[in-house]
Amino acid sequence: MVGRLVRGYVTRRWPTIAAAAACMIVASAMSGAMAYVSDPATKLIFLQRDARMLAVIPLALLVIIALRAIATFGQDVLLNSLAERVVADVQRDMFRSQIRLDIGAMNASHSGELISGFLYDTTLLRNSITRGAAGLGYQLVTFVAYVAVMFYEDWQLSLISIALLPLVAWVTGTLSRSLRKASTRSMEESGVLSKALSEALSGRRIIKAYNLENHAAGLADGLIAQRLRFLLRAVRARAAAVPATDLIGGFAAALTFAYAGYQHFHGQLEINQFMAFLAAMLLAQQPIRTLSQLWTIATEGMAAARRIFAIIDAEPAIADRAGAQPLVLVPGGGRVRFNHVSFAYDGEAGVPALTAIDLDIAPGSKIALVGPSGAGKSTVFNLLLRFYEPGRGTIAIDGQDIAAVTLTSLREHIALVTQEPILFDESVADNIALGRRGASREEIVAAATAAAADGFIRALPQGYDTRVGEGGLKLSGGQRQRLAIARAMLRDAPILLLDEATSALDTESERQVQEALDRLMKGRTTIVIAHRLSTVRDADCIHVMDRGRIVESGNHAQLLAKGGLYARLYSHGLAETQEAAEADPAS
Repeated sequence: MVGRLVRGYVTRRWPTIAAAAACMIVASAMSGAMAYVSDPATKLIFLQRDARMLAVIPLALLVIIALRAIATFGQDVLLNSLAERVVADVQRDMFRSQIRLDIGAMNASHSGELISGFLYDTTLLRNSITRGAAGLGYQLVTFVAYVAVMFYEDWQLSLISIALLPLVAWVTGTLSRSLRKASTRSMEESGVLSKALSEALSGRRIIKAYNLENHAAGLADGLIAQRLRFLLRAVRARAAAVPATDLIGGFAAALTFAYAGYQHFHGQLEINQFMAFLAAMLLAQQPIRTLSQLWTIATEGMAAARRIFAIIDAEPAIADRAGAQPLVLVPGGGRVRFNHVSFAYDGEAGVPALTAIDLDIAPGSKIALVGPSGAGKSTVFNLLLRFYEPGRGTIAIDGQDIAAVTLTSLREHIALVTQEPILFDESVADNIALGRRGASREEIVAAATAAAADGFIRALPQGYDTRVGEGGLKLSGGQRQRLAIARAMLRDAPILLLDEATSALDTESERQVQEALDRLMKGRTTIVIAHRLSTVRDADCIHVMDRGRIVESGNHAQLLAKGGLYARLYSHGLAETQEAAEADPAS
């Protein structure tokens, strides 16, 4: 993980690293110089009583401190900038990897867990770079500078004082392993908690309507307590690092003082040498304490890096095949053919969503897919857009197998309008322009006009520049749907997929949207998923689906005459409509 992080994200910024390393070396050298100054200060001022040194040594000390302060500032700025840029690069790669996954893989992971990794894990990674890896480097170089002063003054005392360092390393390694396990589990629990919070917020209307506030709070309490348990384990492991290091350092200091006293009594150690050695030894304690603490931070960052790279390395199951060519439609084309297509969402062992489906849809025609819930209608759309691959059979557009063409070119030839229009918290113009990136304002306005949306858009506070809010909540259902139609208008694709775009609208909104849809469908190969059968009576052909099979096909009159499933569904729909009309005093 460390090697990959360095190779993939850090080394490309080598000028920043070199500058930070230079600052680190200067700062560490000045730290060592501060310890060494106590030798000439003790000897020349306190023992030899040289009055001239009262100005020289304090001035030298001030210069050393100033140089260290400047170098430390430069090091911190450079390293923190490096860490922020690395994290930004990692987040970009995480998002690009996830957004390019196929629908099946995206559905298998919860958005809350991804957001947790995107924010929480990358924060740990940032800390491991700024406070962990970089801090380790600085403290290690500083420790070496102090040890150099210690060995210069007395190598025997130095050997005694550092003899217990292997024990410090062993204790730190043991605590780091414990911390890594606790951190990994706390990250996992953070993802679960994020998922629960996301679901609670997205389902807030149901929670309120069914008085489920206490139930939701109880679930959150349990998840928070579970996460807290692992966080506290990590807290204990982090907290133990410094005291354990101090305890071992205390033993080393006691042995050093005892031997230093022995040397002094036997005339083997001058007081000025001991003062310099003592200063260096005491100052060296801080890097050792900090190193043990920073190692635990670096350990947490590496645990986060494993989760981050697992997200980045995820590969889509559906991608362009080797040698895939762009889809090219013949003039006036757009023929869609399903040839004996079968599919199950859980693979061959799953329950079939489609079984041996055959469809031949002529260019420019309008066909409808009807049937009870779970009949497989939406699956037809999913396979045509290559959100999933058929288990058996082929799908072709103008004779070209869609599995052999590029995904980008396939989807450029298809426009989709769903039952629940998807809008983003951007401006009205930006939402329409998603149909064709780079479209001019004139083209956007023309598409909105064709979708009967220009009038209400201009009445908005900032017109086409008005932000629509989360999911378009600032707009009515009919307005959101007309923006979705305008987006499809702008795409100007030869194949149009409509997932009953009017079923959730009131009568007036439905009329306006239906008029816009009629303009949109003109001259395009159109496949409509119909929940209200009264909306597809004019379809060229209606295919009735049940349990993944096409059980009836024909126009409205032919299917009614057969008296089969379509006739029953249509009669049932008419009865429900009549009951609703009788129950509504305003109708």
